[in-house]
Amino acid sequence: MATSAPESIAEASDLGFAYRPGEFAVRHLTFALRRGEIFGLLGRNGAGKTTTVRLLSTLLPPTEGGGSLFGRELRRCGRAERARLGVVLQSESLDFVSVEQNLRLYAFLWGVPRELAKARAEEMLDLFELDALRLRKPWALSGGERRRFQVARELMHEMELLFLDEPTVGLDALTRGRILDYLARRARDGLAIVFTTHILHEADRLCQRVGVLQDGRVATIASPAELKRRHGGARTVEAEFDRPLSPGERSEVDRRLREKGDTFAPLEQVDVRLVFRARNPEDLVAELARWAERAGVGIERIAVREATLEDAFVSLVGEGPGPEDQPTGTLT
Repeated sequence: MATSAPESIAEASDLGFAYRPGEFAVRHLTFALRRGEIFGLLGRNGAGKTTTVRLLSTLLPPTEGGGSLFGRELRRCGRAERARLGVVLQSESLDFVSVEQNLRLYAFLWGVPRELAKARAEEMLDLFELDALRLRKPWALSGGERRRFQVARELMHEMELLFLDEPTVGLDALTRGRILDYLARRARDGLAIVFTTHILHEADRLCQRVGVLQDGRVATIASPAELKRRHGGARTVEAEFDRPLSPGERSEVDRRLREKGDTFAPLEQVDVRLVFRARNPEDLVAELARWAERAGVGIERIAVREATLEDAFVSLVGEGPGPEDQPTGTLT
């Protein structure tokens, strides 16, 4: 059901989980997840992403702090709240009936009417490219096929909040794109999604906000655009000339750019191509154009590559929190 209000669907306050006394997987998580929002959880292996998903989906009881799901305290959530969730974890749960029968059985267990279940199964078989595999047993599928099946099965029933832990692992780029587009459509209809991934351009494409986990705590939370602005660093400029530059011309280019300051960092020269890193690439492009005109060198192409979410992520997890990112663990 579509909604125009940024309604909170899940909240946590100083939430944490310790596998044994003093050994915390996640700690001091404070957040508010909005209805219809796609929120990405990013972090290196062992940062606490899967534990966070298990906590928020009530699969693990918190050992400190508190929170709520659909307005009910996490520790008191039961069947009614779980019926409103979908959860796809990295661990597998495979049955001995066929892929098609499995989808329909899963819908039946969630109370989906027979005709709707049949139509939805066909939709999922097509979307996840499982039609040719409908008579196979899930355990006989390849790794990528099993992953597609797992996600398809979870989408057989209606839900308000979907947790996806690395849902596109092992999938090809075209299949990933179709699934991401489908999830975006579901979110526009009001489905909230918590999405963990190591494929950062997926998070950039899909998520309204992302939270970066580091050592079990939230290092920062922002939109992908804001993270790239804060932590993306210099942009890459690639200039292609109509002929290779002579050693003297290359030295002249280096000298003129260095006069602009240390924000310009030349990276490489390959035949007719020069690659630079620059905080202010517009100045670099203008300076190159002026030099080339005076030197009688033609410029065939100049391209500026913007900072990516991966650039920002690598910068962030490799540094301590800056003044804008004190580790409050707050998601609002």
